[in-house]
Amino acid sequence: MGDRPKGASMRRARVIVVGVAIVALATAASAAGVRQRTSETFTFSDPFSGSFDCGAFTATFSGHDKGRVTTWFDAADDPIVQIGRIQSTETDVNPSTGKSIDVETSLTVHIDFVAGTTTLTGVRNLSTDPGHGVVVQHVGRVVIGPDGDPISLSGKYAEFDAAYMNQDFCAALA
Repeated sequence: MGDRPKGASMRRARVIVVGVAIVALATAASAAGVRQRTSETFTFSDPFSGSFDCGAFTATFSGHDKGRVTTWFDAADDPIVQIGRIQSTETDVNPSTGKSIDVETSLTVHIDFVAGTTTLTGVRNLSTDPGHGVVVQHVGRVVIGPDGDPISLSGKYAEFDAAYMNQDFCAALA
């Protein structure tokens, strides 16, 4: 080692070895203490039915939905994000005239538990009446804040207009 003192070289080697050991211990301790983010997924497939008031008549609806929902949890097992994919078909009927419309849904729901927001993206309700075209069209993206009010709307989300049932569904069935 030429003119370098033997003690300085040994000290440097010990410092490097001690430094590597500390880094290795810290890495092992943090890896042991850190739990991976976990998730749970469930699927559903359900029939549904009900009615809604159109003033001059009470419309009925029946259909079937299906979906897949995944929830991610943090290290404390608290939910942080949930993403669901929902599809459904539904038939709405005016019992007094027999007129009906078929309604399709293909929607992604993203819930951010940390921010307190829910985002709906896709086709909420879409129905076409042969010969008349689209009669119900609720499509796009909406972000709903923690208070239930929309923060951002892109597309048509009539649900946030108090008269949307009469404007869309009831009008299509009249």
